[in-house]
Amino acid sequence: MNIAAYLYDNYYETELCIPTLMFKEDDENNVIMISSEQDIVKCVDGKRILIDKKISQINHEEIDVLIIPGGSPIIKDDIIKLIQQCEKNGAVIGGICGGVEYIAHAGILSGRRYTSHQDKSYEYLSKNSIHTHSMYESDKNVVTAKPEAYLEFALELYHLAGLDVGPVEGYLEWFKSPFCWKCKD
Repeated sequence: MNIAAYLYDNYYETELCIPTLMFKEDDENNVIMISSEQDIVKCVDGKRILIDKKISQINHEEIDVLIIPGGSPIIKDDIIKLIQQCEKNGAVIGGICGGVEYIAHAGILSGRRYTSHQDKSYEYLSKNSIHTHSMYESDKNVVTAKPEAYLEFALELYHLAGLDVGPVEGYLEWFKSPFCWKCKD
């Protein structure tokens, strides 16, 4: 399975690390980092991430899962077109926090339930898009989430990709558990 994560300057790594970690757990999965034009992308905390491929170098028909983390969206035509192509091909598409804005611009929320960062609404969406204000939404092959639902977002992407969630459910429990210093015997 091919999983592509779209990165752009000032994206939030925390919203991407759990889904990519879960997908990488299975050696059969190929996780790549993509961008519009850059070879190196700087996330919001200043880390620099090497890009595996630019959008112009990938075949959209080979993408099974497209993940778009939040941050400060920089809307570009190539990512909008890629989202539209992936949707037509039946790929699983996930946007969390500001990443939902890319999906909204691509026009694929029409007729779907969705949620987004801080209950942001997109005036340009068709009237039959349903903003639920939930923590996360999964409608057909599209998952949208608020930033605080990053664990549920990751699990739903994994589930929609048709993978057995059993082996990775432990990650979710581990990330939800209280810090060790709070534990008492």
